[in-house]
Amino acid sequence: MNLVRKTNTYYLLFLALIFPVMLSMDYYLIQYLVNGEVEELLLHERERIDFHLKEEGALPTSNYLFQTVPVKEGSTFNEVFRDTLLYEAYADKNIPYRIYTFKSSINSQPVKISLKHILLEINELIWTLFVTTSFIIVLLALGFYFINRKIYKWAWNPFFKNLAKLKQYDVTKKEPIHLKSSNIIEFEELNHVITDLIHQVKKDFQNLKEFNENISHEVQTPLAIIRNKVVLLLESQNLDEKELQRMQAIYQETNKLSKIGKSLTLISRIENQEFKRLDSVDVHTIIGNILSHMEEIINFKHLTVSTELNPVTIECDHILADILLTNLIKNAVQHNKEGGVIKMALNEEKFEIINTGEISEIATEKLFNRFQKGSSVKESLGLGLAINQKICEIYGFQLDYQRKDKIHTFSLFFKRNKE
Repeated sequence: MNLVRKTNTYYLLFLALIFPVMLSMDYYLIQYLVNGEVEELLLHERERIDFHLKEEGALPTSNYLFQTVPVKEGSTFNEVFRDTLLYEAYADKNIPYRIYTFKSSINSQPVKISLKHILLEINELIWTLFVTTSFIIVLLALGFYFINRKIYKWAWNPFFKNLAKLKQYDVTKKEPIHLKSSNIIEFEELNHVITDLIHQVKKDFQNLKEFNENISHEVQTPLAIIRNKVVLLLESQNLDEKELQRMQAIYQETNKLSKIGKSLTLISRIENQEFKRLDSVDVHTIIGNILSHMEEIINFKHLTVSTELNPVTIECDHILADILLTNLIKNAVQHNKEGGVIKMALNEEKFEIINTGEISEIATEKLFNRFQKGSSVKESLGLGLAINQKICEIYGFQLDYQRKDKIHTFSLFFKRNKE
């Protein structure tokens, strides 16, 4: 629900709640005013009657006179106003009247005099109030609606334009964002806050990017020096068997550290969307090249590879496509058992690779997290599938994994399943 619809809904609810309150207040207020006017007229008529009785000793002619009833000497009663219905033959129905009863005397005879004044019929009053109040409510609702739409189009226009700009803004771009100014103070303050935040985020992003680039470059150099020195020591004839094993361990861990650095840097570059090219990638050809490069290790492990590959072209950065497919095939080879099986199938919908191997100890939902290694293979860094997952997120691919006993299946869908 957008802002203008939500605002109009609240206005409508407010008017719906206030409608019976307004109707009741109008009814009792008008009734109070009408009774007050009628009572004032009747009190004025009483003064006129008392004056004539005192001066002339007889009741004057009065249109308000209802009845005169003699009462006993010394009897008392309070003056009272009351409402009643009296049948009127000319209208053939009961008509509401306001009755005022007071005590007076005619020729020393105490009498109770009642004056009457017609009142508006209550049903007509209610109907008139209902129509009038409804008309006012409709006018208010229309006024709120059109004023709100006008405000929505005029006052909120800069806000929504800025919102659209922010949705499309890429913090990795060097171009600064220019938000549309507003003559509303709160929106202008919001623009300043957002601009400052974006400036700070860009600054932090650049610092982090430079740090990753620097640490990746600077660490690789000493690691290469260490590896070279270790190789020289391994080739020397001065090491005994135990020292030789230690140097081999150092060499392996140095290689592993170098690969970790390169993998983490690659993930960081993917997350920073530094790969933006959309090449027409021939998946069939890439898979063929990868299998050719891995022919030696496949033969070494006596793996049986069967393929059913159709020509497929996808839109993706060529380098990332090669990394994605290499990681999947390398994973199937690396974690396969001696004399195992690899099956590959490629069509327009997906690339599926099935391999035999040991039962993984890691939960399926954690398989694509960083540093998750499902086997005891020493060369595994636990980063290959994490890199694949990042690549899939960029291009809208979907990577699924299933296993049944010792059969592992990875499915790379070239279009993400919305469900």
